[in-house]
Amino acid sequence: MAWPDWPSPIILLLGPQGSGKTHLGQAWASKSKGVFVDEASVLTEADLFEVMNKALNGEISGLLLADKHSPTDWGISLPDLRSRLTNTPVITLQEHDDEILEPIIRKLFEDKGRVVSQDLITYLLKYHERSVSAQRDLVKALEAAAQRQKADITKAFAAKYLKRRSERDLFTVPGEE
Repeated sequence: MAWPDWPSPIILLLGPQGSGKTHLGQAWASKSKGVFVDEASVLTEADLFEVMNKALNGEISGLLLADKHSPTDWGISLPDLRSRLTNTPVITLQEHDDEILEPIIRKLFEDKGRVVSQDLITYLLKYHERSVSAQRDLVKALEAAAQRQKADITKAFAAKYLKRRSERDLFTVPGEE
């Protein structure tokens, strides 16, 4: 379903956080000069209805709506808007598999000036949340911890860090740190 051959001037892109919706939407908007709405579920019903009408009336070259939740979960009360969303073609993105995540994680470390082992990458893929945003946050945290301790980021270092963090999260009372 490649743009500009979409079956509708509006497409809904659904997928979990970190699946690439924002990246794809921004790239599409830049190329198409269309309108990209990330986290479409947070728009007011009136604003969403208006932008969808603009796309359907040809006032904008296309509309790409993105969200992590299906429109059935948005709590839409306007019947016409609900109908339009129900009839909007949907593209669903899944979480990245190892083949995609591995080079992303490696690049996150390289951006910090680190070259890391395959053992570390494999460990992080197995024992940490698989979203890109979670991996980005972990790389940042590991880098900060390694700098404080003047240590290399190895599989053992990451395992100890995640264990300490998990224990801290388990035994910390909310509001105390």
